[in-house]
Amino acid sequence: MMSFSPTARLAAGTIAIIAAASLIVQPLLNDGSYLGNLGGMVRYFTIWGNIAATLAMGWIAIGKGLPRAVLASLATSLTVVGAVYWVLLAGYHTPTGLGWYTNQIHHSFVPIATVAWWFGYTTPAPKIMPMLPTIMAPPLSYGMFAFLLGEATGFYAYFFINLPDLGWTNFLLNNVGLALFFAGLGAVLITLKNVGKRWSNPTAVA
Repeated sequence: MMSFSPTARLAAGTIAIIAAASLIVQPLLNDGSYLGNLGGMVRYFTIWGNIAATLAMGWIAIGKGLPRAVLASLATSLTVVGAVYWVLLAGYHTPTGLGWYTNQIHHSFVPIATVAWWFGYTTPAPKIMPMLPTIMAPPLSYGMFAFLLGEATGFYAYFFINLPDLGWTNFLLNNVGLALFFAGLGAVLITLKNVGKRWSNPTAVA
């Protein structure tokens, strides 16, 4: 379990407040009821990542600790959220007005700020392999959620988990492949953070 300095807690609290405000405002921007719009939002992995960042950063801000693996998993998930949106989806998604700001917070501010916080305020990890199951948990959990949601409503948020189109074999392979991708990316991020920390502070310990 990691604990953090007042500066780290203040930075975490700032991230949590901005992330929470954006999540609260977003359902107001669409037609329909607030709860209905909120339910529609949580169908997407991006919102899962933003909710997780809000809770984790808020928890740290009030002086609580979190396991190193949980924070690495959060950083990995948010890296995927930001990268996938800006590489694959941004050209097809052009919100306007207040929605532009909430979109920037969901896909840019929260991922960049949280990952930067993780790089800056967490210590090097002594071992990477024990952290990988936790890093793989979010995509596997989301895959199960997507399956249950699809069975109940017929809605699949992403083409690579669209069970009716893919069939069971491809659906399962995609979910396993995604989990392995998260594990690989997480290992790379942890390694980069460890190298950066040890280069900037040779006496840093876990």
